[in-house]
Amino acid sequence: MQPELYNGFWTATDSRIGSYSTGEQTPTQAQLENANNIRSFFLAQGWTLQAICGMLGNMQGESTINPGFIQATNRDRLPNNAASLRDVPNAVMVNFYKEYYNDKRKAYAIGLVQWDGQNSNGEQKLVGYAIRNNFAWYDGWGQCYRIQGEYQQDAQYHFFKPVRINGTQYTFANYITSTASPEELAKAWSAGYERNAGGVGFRGTNAEWWYTYFVTEDPPLVEIGYPLTVDPDAPPFDPDNPVPVDPDAEEGIPVWLWAAFKRKKEMKRVWRRI
Repeated sequence: MQPELYNGFWTATDSRIGSYSTGEQTPTQAQLENANNIRSFFLAQGWTLQAICGMLGNMQGESTINPGFIQATNRDRLPNNAASLRDVPNAVMVNFYKEYYNDKRKAYAIGLVQWDGQNSNGEQKLVGYAIRNNFAWYDGWGQCYRIQGEYQQDAQYHFFKPVRINGTQYTFANYITSTASPEELAKAWSAGYERNAGGVGFRGTNAEWWYTYFVTEDPPLVEIGYPLTVDPDAPPFDPDNPVPVDPDAEEGIPVWLWAAFKRKKEMKRVWRRI
């Protein structure tokens, strides 16, 4: 299957759009275009280029920077083996991860950073977010909004417990503003966001390649695919469970988080549901 151009991103469900490693293969034109979309989006959100490239180095290792990438485990359980985007709309994908809880061999991960797991509504968390915000789960722009939302709500539970790389402690907040080397930030993203079981590997090399490419080539920034409506007076953005603020709770604390405090749950258990 050849990658399909969907809303400015090259995407495919059943094939790579490039190598997992810049040491093995120079990124393809599809990867270059997707990466520049991601660069354009996150620069507009105030991320440093080094932080973006640290993330890109990991995305390349996770999905080859392909927003439609589906982990291959038990692909035959999806319609037509998920040979095309048409076979796996939101309605099909929203429930597939539930099989994980019955048989862990049936787990999948999807998208640029290979999201897996369910939200508190029992939906595959990327697909549930896509449904609530009216876009296809394989839309690269929507996935960028998802990542930005995770940062805004501090909703990526691995980064909730800071990680230490070369003596520097990284949270999500200081990651996005860091000017450390892309290689170091690839390690921070791998440890703090992906928790990659296989280690950093070539992700640092990938990150340095992307940084050199953007500094040297400086391709034109692109227009973000579409805006999501943001109410400046709304509570902090929760990518999975937008809820009102409890008037009896401390100002700005969502109901679900306030209830967790009252139940004396461990904070990390709250974030693990997101």
